[in-house]
Amino acid sequence: MFIFKAGKSHNNIRVSTMEEVFILNAGRVPAVKQDVDDVARLAARAIAPLMDAAVFAREEVTALYVGNMLSGILSHQQLLAPLIAQHAKLTGCEAITAEAACGSGAAAMRQGVMAIASGFHHLVVVAGAEQMSRNSRDEVSRGLATASCWEREGGKGETFITLNARIMKAYMDTYATERSAFSHFAVNAHENASKNHCAMLQKTITADDYDAGRMLADPIGLFDAPPICDGASALLLGNKDMALRAQRLGMPVVKVLASTCATDALAIEDRQDPLALAAARDSFKKAYKISGVTPADIDVFEPHDAYTVMTALSLEAAGFSKPGTATHMAAEGMFTKTGSLPITSFGGLKARGHPVGATGVYQLAECFLQLTEQAGELQIPGATLAMTQNLGGAAGSAFTHILERI
Repeated sequence: MFIFKAGKSHNNIRVSTMEEVFILNAGRVPAVKQDVDDVARLAARAIAPLMDAAVFAREEVTALYVGNMLSGILSHQQLLAPLIAQHAKLTGCEAITAEAACGSGAAAMRQGVMAIASGFHHLVVVAGAEQMSRNSRDEVSRGLATASCWEREGGKGETFITLNARIMKAYMDTYATERSAFSHFAVNAHENASKNHCAMLQKTITADDYDAGRMLADPIGLFDAPPICDGASALLLGNKDMALRAQRLGMPVVKVLASTCATDALAIEDRQDPLALAAARDSFKKAYKISGVTPADIDVFEPHDAYTVMTALSLEAAGFSKPGTATHMAAEGMFTKTGSLPITSFGGLKARGHPVGATGVYQLAECFLQLTEQAGELQIPGATLAMTQNLGGAAGSAFTHILERI
């Protein structure tokens, strides 16, 4: 293992030099209803393609970081990462599970980035996996609600549908927005998912379909929310030496320019402005500062579009839209594949599916495919910079990553 490299001295404090971090490969399994495998084997399937190129030996992988939220609740299986390592034939490496509710996948990615940047590891695997559809809808809803403030929200009968309904109602009231204005986000997500073989909902919808969808919790309707599903995705991360090895063998790689996290009050009523998404905003600001890029530089953005209102709020928190204007920009087609800022390019949480602990890794894998021109029909021409944001709960935490094609 590497130790921290000695850096420049500043005010008698020794500053460490960070290693550059690269994504070397990505693996995905389709998000589906009731996958045949349990959550550990599901993750192992996503990890398997990372080594198929025979560029890196499994023995070179010294750490595995896994994003998962519900395995202990729904499958009664904690200590998940070592079990996944066993099935992926990575036994012996450092293996740790990251839990940040719906942001668990990006939390695992952040652990992986820090492991490489610190110099402690050369080559690591980041995976996200969730098995949700073997349990009843009530069990899953109750499990998801543990990511709210249980004492004042989840334990009082609130679910993430009802919490997001409150947020959406506040948005509509504050900005005089009609519910139908959110349809553009759902229509765009489904259009992209229709060409994504790993998406659960590979079908297009219209604005009329959106309006006709059954109401879940007014104003949240069927097409405002993502489906419950099973899924897994994985990434291979390495330092510059590993990236150069991959490039010499003709493999495209992507550089991680920023990895950030920020938090907000967990209970919605404790937030100064529930529509500001303070955690998302602060995480974006950190990522822009670290990477040196601005919102205008981003070519592809994967927001945490678990609900259409969260898509709007995320775009506004990131600086792509002014408060209350994201739905207007969506109506003008600015967030479609041919728009000025393509979002949810593989269908997003809304239509690809939202297997919560895996979602953040799916987002990153999809951006890797975009930046390495492996997105097929979904390719965004000329994309060089991509950004993802994965939220924990109703934005109690937010993880942002900025990636660059090299």
